[in-house]
Amino acid sequence: MDIFSSLAVGIPTFIVLLGPLMIVHELGHFWAARKAGIKVEEFGLGIPPRAVTLFKRGETIYTLNWLPLGAFVRLYGEGVEDNMNDPRAFAMASARWRFITILAGPVMNFLAAILIVFSAYLLFATRPSEIEYRITQVQANSPAQTIGLQANDIIQRVNGVDVTKLTSEAQGRGSAPTPLSLQVREAIGKPIVINVLRNGQPVELKGAIPSDPNSSAPLGIFLDNKITKSERISYGIVDAFGLALRDLSGAVVAMIRAPIDLISGAMPLSQARPVGVVGITGIGVSLIKQMPTQGPFPFVWFAGILSMLIGLTNLLPFPALDGGRLTFIIIEWLRGRRVDPTREQWVHAAGMAFLLAVFCIITVFDIVNPIR
Repeated sequence: MDIFSSLAVGIPTFIVLLGPLMIVHELGHFWAARKAGIKVEEFGLGIPPRAVTLFKRGETIYTLNWLPLGAFVRLYGEGVEDNMNDPRAFAMASARWRFITILAGPVMNFLAAILIVFSAYLLFATRPSEIEYRITQVQANSPAQTIGLQANDIIQRVNGVDVTKLTSEAQGRGSAPTPLSLQVREAIGKPIVINVLRNGQPVELKGAIPSDPNSSAPLGIFLDNKITKSERISYGIVDAFGLALRDLSGAVVAMIRAPIDLISGAMPLSQARPVGVVGITGIGVSLIKQMPTQGPFPFVWFAGILSMLIGLTNLLPFPALDGGRLTFIIIEWLRGRRVDPTREQWVHAAGMAFLLAVFCIITVFDIVNPIR
């Protein structure tokens, strides 16, 4: 795919996947500020420069901006200005309302995550019914090499059993063994017949698996598993909600455990690499390509998980993020007086500069070494 085709697919995917999640985040800030009596000067779709002013309602102008990167809310008196005595300025709001206004963004992402994943299970849930096993690598001196298996072979039958059809147990999203792994393990220490497609032509291979093979890979092959057909599965409201909470809580636990697992060595460094906008968009594109065989469920589910992760990331106590701003308010409560606004603004500016630098580095990695 050339660069123009990639952009033609990637930009709309980014807008559809990340745009609404960013808008939801900013709506949280917007509604909380209005509730707090803070003047909202602008609610913008996209990032400036401004393309057009859509309309004005009350004191707020609603704008459409040229860069389709979500949305933003401009609150009156957010920075260090001369009008800090105005009671409608953000800086003059009570610490409680400033805390609520900032926290409302991530909270909206959490609520959106629950709604999106719940809707995915309720309306679009599918389970794989057929799968394609393409060999990507054959280990040297392995049973697979002795049998004659080659890279790019597509395994279809093992000892007469069609392994492309998934059983009801293997259709779940757990760790149930696939028909291929079951047949291979049953053949340990016995003769084995494997039917494959090689360059579109059927080939039958015969051999045996020794009685003491590698326990994790008895054949000695690496596979690219591709779902080729799915079937609709229906969940009731209670079950769909329970599954949504299960998946979202799992995402939270995984994010919290990631640094611990990385330090302890339980997680390889290659799996801990951060993913930026380009990488997330690439994942979204791949999920769209899976829609003919899996429907919209994976894409919608991923959007919900992503909303949860956006909310959690924004709560990190780092300058320029919502969590960093909340940290200053917590310090204000503990000290009994506010941190000097000028110093706080400089801290957030430095944090923003650092985040932009990290963003650029991650973007380069996403382009040079795309997420698979």
